[in-house]
Amino acid sequence: MTIFKDPIIKTLQILFYLFPLSFAFGNLVINSMVFFIVVIGTIYFRKNLFDIQNKYFFSILISFFFIVLISSYYNYFFFDTNKDSVKSLLYFRFLFLIFIVRALVINNFINLNYFLNICFLMSLFISLDIIVQFLIGKNISGNDPLEFAMGVKYYTGIFGKELIAGGFISMFSIIGIFAIFNLFKIKSKIINLSLFFLLIMIFLASIILSGNRMPLIMFFCFLLLLSLIYKNKEKFYFFSFAFIAFVLLSFTILNSEILLKRIGSFKVGIPNPTIIVEELKKTYPNLKKYENSGIPFHSLKEFKTTENYKYYPFFTGHLPIYITSIDLFLDKPFIGGGIKSFRNNCNNIIHLPNRVCENHPHNFILEILNDTGIIGLTLIISFVFYLLINNYRDYKFNKPEKLKISNWVYLAIILSVLIYFFPLKSSGSFFSTFNSSFISLILGISLGLNDLKYKKRVE
Repeated sequence: MTIFKDPIIKTLQILFYLFPLSFAFGNLVINSMVFFIVVIGTIYFRKNLFDIQNKYFFSILISFFFIVLISSYYNYFFFDTNKDSVKSLLYFRFLFLIFIVRALVINNFINLNYFLNICFLMSLFISLDIIVQFLIGKNISGNDPLEFAMGVKYYTGIFGKELIAGGFISMFSIIGIFAIFNLFKIKSKIINLSLFFLLIMIFLASIILSGNRMPLIMFFCFLLLLSLIYKNKEKFYFFSFAFIAFVLLSFTILNSEILLKRIGSFKVGIPNPTIIVEELKKTYPNLKKYENSGIPFHSLKEFKTTENYKYYPFFTGHLPIYITSIDLFLDKPFIGGGIKSFRNNCNNIIHLPNRVCENHPHNFILEILNDTGIIGLTLIISFVFYLLINNYRDYKFNKPEKLKISNWVYLAIILSVLIYFFPLKSSGSFFSTFNSSFISLILGISLGLNDLKYKKRVE
C-alpha cells in the first residue's frame, strides 16, 4: 500500500503547487484542478479527512454548507424560485477542498514557502507584462490594451478582453510578496526592505494601469494592515512604505486627467447608506399589480407619474444593485433565497424604482445574506473570525518557526483572508468558481496552520 500512496501524495503536491496557476486560465481549468484534488485527496485521506480536534468549530463550517443546501432546496420545493438548487450540492466540493488542503498542511506534505514563491512569480510576471504593454503598446503575447471612450485605456496583459488583471495581481501579490524574504535569503535588512518597497511600486503601477479601482484600494488596505499587525519593530518601515506609496499615487493621479476621471466616477458611484435606507422605506401601492412581472420600472406607463419616486444616476450601478439586494434579503432574512438566488429573484422587484437585475450583488456580505440569510452569514463570519484570531495569536505569541512554518506564511495568509473578506469591498460572486476556489484554498491553509499546533501537541 505504501508503494501506492507515494505517487498519490506526489500527485497532490503537484496539483497544489499548480493550483494558483489555474486561476490565469479560467473556470474550466480551475474546476478541473478542484475535481482532481478533491477526488485524489479523498481517496488518500478517507476517514481521516474530517478528523479535527475542535468539533464545535468543525460543526460551524459544516453547518454553513448545509444552510446553502437547505435554503436552496427549500426555496426550490416550496416557492419554485431557485433554479440553481443543484449547484448547492456541487458547492460541497469546496468543503472537501478546504479539508484536503488542511490535511496537506498538518501532515507536512506541502511546503508553504513554495506556495508563496509560486504566487510571487506569477503576480510579478503578470505585473511586468502589463507594464511592458503600457511601454510598447503590446504585451509579450501581442495583445493590445483595451481602449474605451475618451481615449481611456485598460492594460489587461495576458487576460486580453477581460478586466480582471488588477484583481488577480492584488489577490496573489498579497500572498506572494512575502516570498522574497525566504526566496532570496538576503541577510541585509536594508536590502530586503528596499526590495519589498520596489515590488510594492511594481504591483501598484500594474494595478493602476489595469484600470481596476477596488483592487487598488484593497492593496493600500493591505499595506496599512501589514503595518498594524506586524509584530517586530520593522512595522515602522511598512507604515512608511504605505505612506510614500500613497503620496506618489496621489501625485500621479493629480497629474493625470484620465486617472482623475476614473477616481471621480468611482467616488460618485459609492452607494450612500442614507439613500439606500430612504429608498427601502418607500412604498409604491400603485405598482403592486406589476409584482413578479419582470417588467422594469422605466418600461411602465406609471414611470413618470409615480409619487415619491426619485431618480438616482446609475454611475457604477452599485446603488440600485445594493438597494435590490437588501430588499430581497429583507423578504427572506433568516435562510435567504438559496445559492445564486439574486439573479433568479431580482426580476420579482424590478417593477419598483431604482431596482436592477444582475448576476449577483457585487458584494460578498450582501450575496451571502441574499443566499443564506442571517444564519449563513453568522456561520461563515464566525468561522473566518475564529481562524483569524487563532492564526494571529499563533503568529504573535507561539513562534510559528517552532512548527517549521515561516512567520511570513502566517502574515501572508492572515492578510489575504482579511482583504478577501473586507466587508465594504465591491467584488465578484462569492459562490463563483473563481472566488470559491480561492477562498477554499486560503481557508484550507489557514485551518491547517490553526490545527498544526494540535497535531504537534498530540505527537
